[in-house]
Amino acid sequence: MLIRQPRGFTLIELVSVVVLVGVLSVVLFSRLGGVHTANIQSSRDDVIAALFFAQQQAMMRSTGNNIRVVLTTNSVSVTEDGAAINLGGSYYPLALPSGITASSATFSYDKLGRTTAGTITLSGSGGVSASIRVEASGYAFAN
Repeated sequence: MLIRQPRGFTLIELVSVVVLVGVLSVVLFSRLGGVHTANIQSSRDDVIAALFFAQQQAMMRSTGNNIRVVLTTNSVSVTEDGAAINLGGSYYPLALPSGITASSATFSYDKLGRTTAGTITLSGSGGVSASIRVEASGYAFAN
């Protein structure tokens, strides 16, 4: 006489796993900060990229053309002598996502990639914010 071994999981085991996965996902999602934090971090990275792009453009030019990064409350632009710089088919200004505002600032880069030191603050809905520090050497980083 053969005794048949049960295969599979019981209903209690399946429900326990589903509840455990649900609790873990809620805890992890709340620690990640959600959509507001992702938008502010993405905008912060875009502004830092624009600052580095402007610094590189200023150092590549043999002329003393004025390369500037101009931040308004809802956009960031990179210009050379007042004209937008081509990014391979697209141009600045880059619009910040809705709900994200930046402190107004202008950074002018010389041939050595130097600029004036300053701080940029990005604010978003949900009370999230990000700060960017720009050193006189032209180096920009999340503060």
